[in-house]
Amino acid sequence: MAILQLALDFTDIKTAVSVAKKAGNYVDWIEAGTPLIKSEGVSAIRELKKRFPEKKIVADMKIMDAGALETQLAAIAGADVVTVLGASDLSTIREAIAAGKKHRIKVMVDTMNISAARTKKIEKMSPDYICPHVGLDQQKKGLKLVDVIAKTKIHVSLAVGGGITSKTAELFAKAGASVIIVGAAITQAKDIRKEAQKIKSVIEKACASQQI
Repeated sequence: MAILQLALDFTDIKTAVSVAKKAGNYVDWIEAGTPLIKSEGVSAIRELKKRFPEKKIVADMKIMDAGALETQLAAIAGADVVTVLGASDLSTIREAIAAGKKHRIKVMVDTMNISAARTKKIEKMSPDYICPHVGLDQQKKGLKLVDVIAKTKIHVSLAVGGGITSKTAELFAKAGASVIIVGAAITQAKDIRKEAQKIKSVIEKACASQQI
């Protein structure tokens, strides 16, 4: 069954917690988004873990340097998963993966803006997840996540994120994604709880159909 990850791309922890509470029954992982961590620091990770101890907490730190140190910081704050940018030096990615094993935290490599050839190099390092991702600015330009994924041929667990909605979640679930990351479709919905439930249901049905 694919995991539904809720991306909390807010700048204050109070709003993030409020939204997470409404969606909580229908999401599996809760992400401290990059804006939240930059605004509140790693205390945001700590607070989410405190408020939602039954959930896996993802620290979207988008590590670009000091892979070992920043992975350790996320782990100490209580994160279960941390992100590192595939565009960073390969040594940074390697150090983050090694630190992940040491501190028992999963490492997800965000492949935004890197080539298929580089993604294959990263795959050989055996990260826990590789994440094709279409950023907000790229979405505004018309880049589609489905087109990015079509060029991603890997054999490690796949996480996907970037503009996913209830209308597209089924496609990614059927494509075999292990983690489906949803942000604005839930966090900006008029009824957050209802939309989270809807997307979770879409994912469950899609995964079930694949097992028939």
